[in-house]
Amino acid sequence: MLKQCLKIWVRAGIARYPHEYFTPVRLTNVIAFLIIVVSFCQIPGALWFWSDYGGSQLLISCITISTLCLVPLLNHQAKYTFAKVLLITIYIGNLLMTSILWQSNLYIHFFYLLAVVCCPFLFIESETRLKWIYSGIFISLFMVSEIYYQLFEIQAQSNAQQFFKFSSASLLALACVLCTYHIQKNVTRSWQKLAFEKQRSEQLLLNILPVSIAERLKTSNTLIADYFAQASILFADIQNFTPLCKGMDPKTLVSLLDELFCQFDVLAQQYGLEKIKTSGDSYMAACGLPNANALHAIRCCECALDMQDEFERFNAEHKLQTGLRIGIGCGEVVAGVIGKNKFSYDMWGEAVNLASRMQSHGQSHKIQTTDVTYQLTQHLFNFVERGRIQVKGVGEVTTYWLISRKT
Repeated sequence: MLKQCLKIWVRAGIARYPHEYFTPVRLTNVIAFLIIVVSFCQIPGALWFWSDYGGSQLLISCITISTLCLVPLLNHQAKYTFAKVLLITIYIGNLLMTSILWQSNLYIHFFYLLAVVCCPFLFIESETRLKWIYSGIFISLFMVSEIYYQLFEIQAQSNAQQFFKFSSASLLALACVLCTYHIQKNVTRSWQKLAFEKQRSEQLLLNILPVSIAERLKTSNTLIADYFAQASILFADIQNFTPLCKGMDPKTLVSLLDELFCQFDVLAQQYGLEKIKTSGDSYMAACGLPNANALHAIRCCECALDMQDEFERFNAEHKLQTGLRIGIGCGEVVAGVIGKNKFSYDMWGEAVNLASRMQSHGQSHKIQTTDVTYQLTQHLFNFVERGRIQVKGVGEVTTYWLISRKT
């Protein structure tokens, strides 16, 4: 139970903080907890020396404990800067009031130097000014306290002792400042590198998966499988590409496919299609998933016509004698993420198989669609009925050639 409460305390506010900067929130909560523990440890001593200043010390400890309980609550409400300012204010107030109360050198002013070293971890890069302001405050409080205690103990020490003691304290303060500077540089560099690597890994993930699916994978380990009542699937395949590439060197082959498929990616993004995968010289995309879209069939037809035009330009530029077959189908599908390693977002269903057959049973330089696609888009596009064809695994189906847009 205690372990669970401590875990909740330490992690308060982390979920709402940018992932690359969650450390300052955790550290703020941890320092607040440690100061509370130290304050609790002061209570027995305050009760023992009640006749002296114990009562006042008990009051200081109680104020410190009760106020620092607000730090994780403020972090939970995403008031991160306020939480850090409150923590530092209570920290300074506790040390000052304790020093003034006992009117003796208890060496607690060295805790100011500890705070200087901790400052780089409390503030993020955008709060650099705030970090150096508080670091300066801590150093100033330490030096003022040291000078005060030197003057207070002037009768108990010789001039040489006072000089060397003050010199040592000054050197310690300077060392803390230098350490803080170098720690801050390393922390900032680490945060920048972490942010860059996180951005790069997320970009790689988004190149594999749709945005909404990637977000679900990052926040949950549950199986991702969604049903879509209506979606459109597009398959494109380069005809006779395998014999054509026999005379090409590998770099030229990959370069040609990369150029063509990158342009297909641009067109798919332009029309709101989700690229599913490429396999050899085949390209697969879909519309209406993972986010439903009532215009899924229209978007696929628009994209297919532009793909056809782009392929003609590509052929002319590279002087290739080949063609592009495109097939489009509509219907209900199931989409999800499969695999543990090298996972992928894929689709299943009769509509997917039928769209694939539209491509494989199609003809070069033509776009073949199912009857469902035709019914959904005939008011916007010109079609020519091909008639009934025999499709493996399905039987006879009526198909159409998509010719052009209607003016």
